[in-house]
Amino acid sequence: MNVIVIGCGRVGAEVAYDLYRKGHKVTVIDQDQAAFRNLPEDFRGLTMRGDVLTQDVLLRAGIEHAQALAAVTPSDSVNTVLGHVARVVFKVPNVVVRNYDPRKSALHQAFGLQVISPVSMGAQRIEEILSEAPKLTVGKTGHGEVKKLQES
Repeated sequence: MNVIVIGCGRVGAEVAYDLYRKGHKVTVIDQDQAAFRNLPEDFRGLTMRGDVLTQDVLLRAGIEHAQALAAVTPSDSVNTVLGHVARVVFKVPNVVVRNYDPRKSALHQAFGLQVISPVSMGAQRIEEILSEAPKLTVGKTGHGEVKKLQES
């Protein structure tokens, strides 16, 4: 599968590396060259520095042949625009955008995008743990391993 990950912060680097390790062709785009330091040394996907809101950068990344795109920049607005353009203009079949500010989630939903909101998901999980005794709590360690943290 050809995947484009836009944003190479902690989440983007983790997604890109996990997909690369599973054998996918991964292209990571970020406007800051230093962001690629978040990728492990053995990452062999393509990295591109550039303004993701320009068609030239998206075309050089191979968006016309991408099967999936993850927009995980720090900007909800940029993620929404990228998700919409990927889906509507370039017909990328699987698009996921990250939402930082839960108050802006309606923006993503108005465009019918698949959304991941770490703030909302994290808050919900913390509330669950605090308000009910969970039978099993798990956490992710390293690059995808699941570790049992607590059992009641």
